[in-house]
Amino acid sequence: MNPIEVLPNPAIDSAGVVSQQFLQLDLTTFHQACYWVKNLPYGSNSSNDDSSIVFAEKKATCTNKHGIISRLAEELDLEIYKNLGFYRLNDAIVTGVNATVEPYGLNFIPQIHCFLEYQDYRLDLTEGNCNGKNKTIEDYDFIVRVKPDLTHQEHEAYYLEYLAKYFLIEPKLKELGAIKILKLLAECEQQLKYQCSVMYQTVCSTIDN
Repeated sequence: MNPIEVLPNPAIDSAGVVSQQFLQLDLTTFHQACYWVKNLPYGSNSSNDDSSIVFAEKKATCTNKHGIISRLAEELDLEIYKNLGFYRLNDAIVTGVNATVEPYGLNFIPQIHCFLEYQDYRLDLTEGNCNGKNKTIEDYDFIVRVKPDLTHQEHEAYYLEYLAKYFLIEPKLKELGAIKILKLLAECEQQLKYQCSVMYQTVCSTIDN
């Protein structure tokens, strides 16, 4: 993944809704907005349908972090886009996932991560966050450019569309079926949240000491 500095850095001079929200925070350039979003604590929002919720809740996961910045890019006429990346989630990325999927004969489960695309560059605004992952995800099986904000139904539709492609890669996934896979994925998400809380406690303990 690349640093924020590879992006253009125009002044925020749009009358758009998102631009005005950043200006109210005295953030006047695109890079400043990106750093503000990147430095927000990693955490689930009460809704992923409208990424402007980050201004009220002061936290976000990859979905809304990249959503709000791609919305700002739209308002500033920048060719910066939100992408969904489909990858193989296992213990290498989130400790404890293998214990959930191996009883079903799997060594991974398909998962989605978001990042920004600009020309030939990719940026992950959750990189360095306490996000429960052991490493930044670099390798993706499938990538699709999407609009800044997706409803839950749209997000799930993308997952199911690309899950069908994974059925060709790993027949055991097809044997389980989409409903069971979604349930397993929810269990893995809980492991990620647990891992994140453990990491947070470790960081706090280090600071306290």
